[in-house]
Amino acid sequence: MLGSINKGIAIPTAMVASALLLMAPMLAVAQSPHFIGTPTASVNNSGDLTVKFKAAGLGNSATDVFVTSTSVSADLQCVNKGGNPPPPKTAEFGPATGPTKTLTPRNGQITETSTIPFPASEQELEDAADCPNPNWSVRTTNISYEGVVLHIQQNGEDILTFEFGTVP
Repeated sequence: MLGSINKGIAIPTAMVASALLLMAPMLAVAQSPHFIGTPTASVNNSGDLTVKFKAAGLGNSATDVFVTSTSVSADLQCVNKGGNPPPPKTAEFGPATGPTKTLTPRNGQITETSTIPFPASEQELEDAADCPNPNWSVRTTNISYEGVVLHIQQNGEDILTFEFGTVP
């Protein structure tokens, strides 16, 4: 009687162990997310923040990618026709979050560019500059994004992040 109990337990245990061994490579790929190289971030002439990266070890699950910034600052210069502008003012905007892209990794990898559009409209810039003459224009210089983080998520949870700090 004891021998038949052992045989009954041995077969399911062997089946479970075999199934786990077959699944192990799939689980390992999805559990080792990492960047290939170092992600880069820059601010373009329009004031948009652009992040470029390559990540691997993501498995084949739907993956969300987006960038956040705790604040955005810009020096605003009133420009008059006489060439004697007042001192620039620094204006704060944000926090800012770029649009979320949902991607399916190919062979567990993603190569992507993610952007945060400059978060202020022309009217908001004019209001923040507060030029003494309504005929003057506003020039935006020295834009920086503070607390910049690249987020890579699966199932709504960060599985990989990269912190840039401040991006001038």
